[in-house]
Order: sequence, then C-alpha cells, then structure tokens
Amino acid sequence: MEKIQTGDNPVVCQKWEESERGWGTRPDGFSLHVSREALQNYIREVYAPRQNAEYGPDEYERIDGTPYIVDVSDEVHANLVSNGGSRRYFRHMYATPEGSVDGWMPMELNKLNKEG
Repeated sequence: MEKIQTGDNPVVCQKWEESERGWGTRPDGFSLHVSREALQNYIREVYAPRQNAEYGPDEYERIDGTPYIVDVSDEVHANLVSNGGSRRYFRHMYATPEGSVDGWMPMELNKLNKEG
C-alpha cells in the first residue's frame, strides 16, 4: 500500500466510506484537495449527484468524518493542480494520510489561503 509523500504544501484531506445494502459500511479511502473550495466543488460535481436518487442505491460512497489538513510533496500537489484541484485515492491502493480526525478542522486551514 502506497503512502502519500509528505512535504510543505498544505491540502485538505477528506475520508470516504462505502455503504452497501446488507453488508454495512467500510472505509473507502480519501480525497485530497488544494483548497476548501476544491473540496466543495468535488462534492457538488462528483458526490452530490449520486445522492439525488429517490431511493438510496444498493451501494454508494459517502463522506466519513471532518476534513483535515495534511502537508504533501511538491509532486503530489502538482498532480492535484493538474487534475483540477482534487483527486480520489482508494483504500486498497493508498494509506490515509495522518492528521486530525473528526472534530474541528485545525486553524492551519488559513495556510490554504495562498491557494484558495
């Protein structure tokens, strides 16, 4: 399992979980975003349309916990930028970056103002 390279570039990390009817839920990786706005755009453009069905689907992803700040390498940051500001990483391929889990997003969020 690959780890995200750490560095000096603060980004937002959002964990995800998979829900499957009859099986329950399980962690399903995370997404990284260059700013709060990039996370909001990702949710609006990718995640939200999946939730608009009249009845819940048999299998779907949903947000797991509160987003938090992690510092990533120049290479990872450049990949996010070239990918429109966001990228999804699945649990079977990448380890979730360490950082604050559930609760308030750290004040470090202000470090992101240089990007968004």
